[in-house]
Amino acid sequence: MEMNNRENILWLLMVLFVVSPASMHAETLHYQASYAGVFSAGETLPVAAVQLSSNSLQLPAAGKVTQLSMEVTSEPYSFVEKHFPFRVRYRSIYAPDKQHILALEKYEKTSRVKHEINWVDVEQRKLLRFRHEGKAAGKQLFPVALQRWLKPGEQFEFHKYSRHSFEEGLLDWLSMLQIMRERPLITGTEYAFSVTDGKRLYRYRVQVQKRHQIEAGGKKHKAWKLRFDAIEKGKREPAHRSLYVWLSDDARRIPLLFENRHPLGRFVVRLSAIQ
Repeated sequence: MEMNNRENILWLLMVLFVVSPASMHAETLHYQASYAGVFSAGETLPVAAVQLSSNSLQLPAAGKVTQLSMEVTSEPYSFVEKHFPFRVRYRSIYAPDKQHILALEKYEKTSRVKHEINWVDVEQRKLLRFRHEGKAAGKQLFPVALQRWLKPGEQFEFHKYSRHSFEEGLLDWLSMLQIMRERPLITGTEYAFSVTDGKRLYRYRVQVQKRHQIEAGGKKHKAWKLRFDAIEKGKREPAHRSLYVWLSDDARRIPLLFENRHPLGRFVVRLSAIQ
């Protein structure tokens, strides 16, 4: 598989994975990600294990917040691990009382490692980006509240400001879908969100399409089908193809299934277990 196709597939996986939610209550959800398309001769190929979790934190000056996290690994699947190994970690801190995010972390390991931590400075109305070797080291100090995210001896330095400024109600992918788990779901209803990946700003439109029955985790569930579409601020074309998400039709609104169709193939992330 050539490098440009490998990178395209990873990007598609990221679109699926990083919008996967975790509940405001303590829970851990396990999923299996699979692919079927030109690179698997049409066969369905398991490609990754996904774990989503949440827990409460007490941050200085911020009070009680919720940490949402996601980890993705190809390790359980020998074919993918041999030809295209990857590890992804995504974490964010959401302040329910303020209705916006405070921080997010992105870690991606393929043939190289990308690791960035972003902090929302509400007073300056800016997003600060930190890396191991920042371009503007010393200009801005790494937030003390996020020291627990670092390994012993690990240091992050200020890199640059995000391309966009802070705005009220700013979310990341995890907190956006968490909010959708709590919104009234009525066929035809649409919601709009401003979402950042730490670098770019997207305008998301979420449409509640229908309520029907699907299979996930070895069981049949009544579920709501949602469609997620996005446009990057300042552009006209879609940021990615439509992503479809099914939430259980009960009080917990558990994410049961994610699906994205692309010329390269069909990507599905399906619930396998709940802790």
